[in-house]
Amino acid sequence: MIKSFADIQKTDLRGMVRRVDNLGRILVPKEYRKELGLEKDSRIELATLADGLLIRPADADSHARRIDALGRINVPVGARRALGIEYYDEMEMFLLRDGMFIRKKVA
Repeated sequence: MIKSFADIQKTDLRGMVRRVDNLGRILVPKEYRKELGLEKDSRIELATLADGLLIRPADADSHARRIDALGRINVPVGARRALGIEYYDEMEMFLLRDGMFIRKKVA
C-alpha cells in the first residue's frame, strides 16, 4: 500500500508541473490522460496521502470524480487543506504505471 511519495520508486516517475486554478482544479497533461486512457467524463479515484494525492482510473461502478472536457480534475477542499495547497500553487505530477501522483512543488 502506498502511503507517501517515498513509497513510490523513482524509476517509475516522469514529472510535469501544473498550477492549481482559482477553482481548485488541476489540468492533467494530455500525455498522462492518453497513457492512462482518461477521456472526458472518465471516472477517477483520489486518495489523499501524507504528502500528496494518488490519482488513478476508477471502476465504472465506483462512486468517483470525473475529468472534465478540458482534462481538469477538481481537487477536494479537504485534500487541499490537508496538504496545504492554495490557489495558484505549483503542483508536481508524476506518471505511475496505473495512475499518477501529485504533490505541492518542493522548492
